[in-house]
Amino acid sequence: MTKKRPGRLEPQNEEIASENRKTTKEVVQDESKHEEHNKAPATGCLLRLFWMLVGNAILLFCILGIAQHRSSMLSIADVFYWAIVSSLLAARYIDIRHLGGTTADGDPATLAHWRRYAMVLGVVSMMLWLGAHVAAYCGK
Repeated sequence: MTKKRPGRLEPQNEEIASENRKTTKEVVQDESKHEEHNKAPATGCLLRLFWMLVGNAILLFCILGIAQHRSSMLSIADVFYWAIVSSLLAARYIDIRHLGGTTADGDPATLAHWRRYAMVLGVVSMMLWLGAHVAAYCGK
């Protein structure tokens, strides 16, 4: 008969205890992730509303203004349009880097997400801007 030392687990029990520690650690990490997400400040929420909704609505109104402006010259709407595009990029960057921005699935957003957002926003913005100027020029 082998003598058991106090505080020492049998090999089977050690494996179970090890699995329990891993499971507990994973649960704690998941809970802390959700707590951080739930503690998003109001500024983070407002910033997300800006880059997701409000900023894009402002861009739409700028495009309409540019298309209705019957001059071939650049107007204040053009300057404002590109300022809003820049602020959308900055807002998304700040959201990701400093405010714990997430993807649509709720996963943490990365700078790769920002780069893709910047590329799509840049290309679409340029196409809309050029289209608005073509519409203004043809509408003379």
